[in-house]
Amino acid sequence: MLTRLLAVATLLIGGCGTSSKAKAPDAQPEGLQAAAYCETIAPFFCDFYLRCGRMNVTTKTACETNFLESCNSKYEGAYIELEQLGFLQLSQEGLAACESHLDSVSCEQQIFELTGPCANIWSGNQNVGEPCGLDSEFFSCNESSECVLSLDFCGTCRELVGLGDPCTPGEQTCGAVAFCEDGICKARIANGASCGEQDRCAAGSSCVEGVCIGPRFVASGDACDRANRCPYLTECIAGRCEPAALQGESCDAQTTCATGYCSDGVCEAPQPNGSSCTNADQCRSLLCDGGQCQVRPSACMQP
Repeated sequence: MLTRLLAVATLLIGGCGTSSKAKAPDAQPEGLQAAAYCETIAPFFCDFYLRCGRMNVTTKTACETNFLESCNSKYEGAYIELEQLGFLQLSQEGLAACESHLDSVSCEQQIFELTGPCANIWSGNQNVGEPCGLDSEFFSCNESSECVLSLDFCGTCRELVGLGDPCTPGEQTCGAVAFCEDGICKARIANGASCGEQDRCAAGSSCVEGVCIGPRFVASGDACDRANRCPYLTECIAGRCEPAALQGESCDAQTTCATGYCSDGVCEAPQPNGSSCTNADQCRSLLCDGGQCQVRPSACMQP
């Protein structure tokens, strides 16, 4: 379910960096460790989900229950491992900015959850030129840089420059809200604004009949495709949003798992490091390599 929560706005093409040794983690204020991540963000993310129809539930209690089941059993473990190695930590300032942003942002402008102010929930410690990676490792770059991924999903922390500033592709990045053209960072066009064939709309959106339009979220039972996305706790099956199963419930080719993976007809929680696996969804670390769930960081960041 929350794969889309971790998705970044774009996979910017760049070189795969050299390896880097982990840094000594900074001391964190009590309650701000990665182990508090899911519980901290669940209330305000669920407010956003309910307001914008992003999850197939009707109450905040139901949203938080399902959010925490997925987040705690899967995604939080990867962040904890990276925190222990000193690659990143939660940011109190970033959490507050994200909560304020999700409280007021229009639904059509927030296509990917961890973009805009919410991209700063995690404060990375990797410097410009050091490696980063996919999923949780994307947020390991420090505040002056951003992870630029190559085709193998390894990445390098590139210098992050602002709107109107000079930029050099392959050396610098303009971030998710801008793009480098003619050596200058130019703003992407927001959804609902006018655009031309050569203009660049916000990441995940496109110019349709002269207006930037992003995908819309439909309800359970509705038709779905790339432009009409299913809410969390449902999946697009044969062109229609069908309810997904929770952990402990039955699953098959027509009923996918919302918060775990299907094993012998039952949705199971992701497995700990060292467990056998065939894909990343089966692992709490989101890393399956050589048939086993592996500890973070991935090979992209290992010395």
